[in-house]
Amino acid sequence: MKINKLILPLLSGLLVGLAYPPFSLGFLAWVAFIPLFHSVSKEEKISQKALFAFIACFSSNLIILNWMGLNSGTSALIAIISYLALSLYLTLFWMAFIVSTHFIPKKIELFLIPFSWIFFVEFLRNIGPLAGPWMNLSLTQSEYIRIIQLASIETHIISFVVILFNIMLYRYFVEKQTIFLKYFIFILCSILFFGNYHINYQNNRLVESSVNISIGQPSIFPDEKWDPNLRLRNLTVMDSLLTKSLEDEADIIVWPEVAITSFLANNAYDRIRYQDKLSDTYLIAGIPERKYIDGINQNFNSSIVLKPDGSFDTYQKIFLVPFAEYVPFFKNWITKINQFDDIGSFYPGYEYKTFDIKDFKASILICYDSSSPQIVKTMVDNGAEMLFIITNDSYVGQFMPYQHFQLARLRAVEQRVVVIQSANTGISGIILPSGEIIYRSNLNERTVFTSEVPVYE
Repeated sequence: MKINKLILPLLSGLLVGLAYPPFSLGFLAWVAFIPLFHSVSKEEKISQKALFAFIACFSSNLIILNWMGLNSGTSALIAIISYLALSLYLTLFWMAFIVSTHFIPKKIELFLIPFSWIFFVEFLRNIGPLAGPWMNLSLTQSEYIRIIQLASIETHIISFVVILFNIMLYRYFVEKQTIFLKYFIFILCSILFFGNYHINYQNNRLVESSVNISIGQPSIFPDEKWDPNLRLRNLTVMDSLLTKSLEDEADIIVWPEVAITSFLANNAYDRIRYQDKLSDTYLIAGIPERKYIDGINQNFNSSIVLKPDGSFDTYQKIFLVPFAEYVPFFKNWITKINQFDDIGSFYPGYEYKTFDIKDFKASILICYDSSSPQIVKTMVDNGAEMLFIITNDSYVGQFMPYQHFQLARLRAVEQRVVVIQSANTGISGIILPSGEIIYRSNLNERTVFTSEVPVYE
């Protein structure tokens, strides 16, 4: 095969990668697949089409997932191996998608190809321990608040539309039939009208009450957080955040994933130290947790809710990050490769919990939990009226914090609930059900932000 045939698939991969945060050039996703579709249309051999899909997907993965290779929570070798292995694994789904298009009649490809993408890529890819729901094409449109209103209908509809746009524009450029351009303009205008209507509707919903929420962003990096020589300094930082939030008369204080390195649920002394400072305030914080279950000492990445009455409750993270919080397939062979080397591999939680906080119900999501639409939907179906996302993206470079925050934005629109995110080094923020962002922190700043947040009827 001539090398110049690989240029167009590489171009598609580059355009797809640039459409994701932090670049957020979402409009590129509308045309990103056109070079790939054109390359595929010129080949008869299925193996060649699969190769083009492999090249396009692998090159886009190298951009989107670069944060895996920068993971400071493990060794450089394991970070690079994980990065390349996952990037290679995910190409299987693009290859299956492109191969499937070979058998789709041209007369019905306008709608069947987007369905094929949803099935082979976004459905099959999101199954199993290596699921990657944060890779869905909907994330490319997260900065376009009117377009992402479609997520309230169905999670994958944005991805469907993105692929549909690519097909219509490709058909227009190749066949010079203006009908496809008219389809594109009509559908885009309809989406913008739909989005504008729902933004106005959400912004005019009746507010039942409000709650004063304080987000703490400590910006304590992993090598500092787990350094025993810096323990007292770290406690002082967290105490200063707590003092500021209490001065702001917060009803709820939210701290990020593993904000407190103590096993707070097991350590009454450390727990009371914080609870004694809470008079009428709830504190939500990430902690490591240890439970003895079925004769096994199990470790969890957990969150704790400290209540003003002295009681507490915990939630255990459900969606663990493979090769960071646990090792799929080889759990008994390798047990410690993450930043919590003194704890070992985590076990996943299984309870989709809601908590009674003030006068409403809320759920807590930890890190990658928020990338799973199904986990979030289940919690909302269980009664959650507000979602708190706590995360620590400080050890995975600069891309993931932006991707993670935009995922939170999508979840807010999908489920029409307020989302509060507290991230160790950012990005933290408050997102309304319309997708409107009323606060977004900067990366790597130590800050406390307190604001009245509506609780909707």
